[in-house]
Amino acid sequence: MMRTCLKCFLIFFLFITLLVTLSTQCQKTQGDERAEKAQTIRTAFEYNEMIGKGINMGNALEAPVEGAWGVTIQDEYFKIIKDRGFDSLRIPIRWSAHLTEDKKIDDKFLERVKYVVDKALELGLTVIINCHHFEELYQEPDVYGNVLVDIWKQVASFFKEYPDNLFFEIYNEPAQNLTADKWNELYPKALRVIRESNPNRIVIIDVPNWANYSAIRSLKLVNDARIIVSFHYYEPFSFTHQGAEWVNPILPVGVKWNGEEWEVNQIRNHFKYVSDWAKEKNAPIYLGEFGAYSKADMDSRVKWTETVRKMAEEFKFSYAYWEFCAGFGIYDRWAESWIEPLTTAVVGR
Repeated sequence: MMRTCLKCFLIFFLFITLLVTLSTQCQKTQGDERAEKAQTIRTAFEYNEMIGKGINMGNALEAPVEGAWGVTIQDEYFKIIKDRGFDSLRIPIRWSAHLTEDKKIDDKFLERVKYVVDKALELGLTVIINCHHFEELYQEPDVYGNVLVDIWKQVASFFKEYPDNLFFEIYNEPAQNLTADKWNELYPKALRVIRESNPNRIVIIDVPNWANYSAIRSLKLVNDARIIVSFHYYEPFSFTHQGAEWVNPILPVGVKWNGEEWEVNQIRNHFKYVSDWAKEKNAPIYLGEFGAYSKADMDSRVKWTETVRKMAEEFKFSYAYWEFCAGFGIYDRWAESWIEPLTTAVVGR
């Protein structure tokens, strides 16, 4: 009887020991995997590939208030975008319209932005949030530059625990009194405060002079391995902005883009100019905006859009079409359907 009890005890002891060993080993393996994953940081070029084919959620959160320009972001938009084959979503945001007297971002607005970002991330989209339409900064950069820096200090701290497929874009289209020299002084200050809470976050830097391709050589890059450079493309402006009500004077409508060899080569030369600089600087390039306004004829819009998209792919630029469902848009909110063949020109399928 004693031997039987001792035998049972030994079997039980060995069983418990085995369970503890297996559990410990499993925990170590999981811990090693987590540590390995944490140490695996992609290059800026790899992050740029994550942007891939993108679209702008324009005329919404960069309006003075959401809805003022006709677009209120609906929950279903994110799945519609994802299902159509887009990899990323750029969300323009007018933070400056939602500051308290002591320059703090309004809590309600910050929560709204968080909600929109969360919805996009839930579907696996790469998300870019920026600072857009800070009109005072254009006019008085010496006065409002520190406000931009403080905005990013708050935004970066708020989103610091977010996954690495959330990117920050410091400012959309620096121009006017925010000259190239002043931009080259200002953006590194904003980048420094971002790095305090987000040391490895991808940060996108726009080219000066409305992010125009021709100004790329006036951008002075700081030494930071987590930077992507962005330019916007709306050439020829007389075609892409014909009839646009905000352009003064309003450009005449009826301008066509036929996709002739010289027209295509013009775009190729512009993109090569950007690409040559990027190779010199070893910098990935993001075509953050391109599009033709709805006053242009559809055939021309399709030809131009498809050509620009193909050119971006040829030069290995990620891109985001301007925009989802407003004046340049490719989605009809009322019909609840994509506008074809324009959407196919953007996505490529």
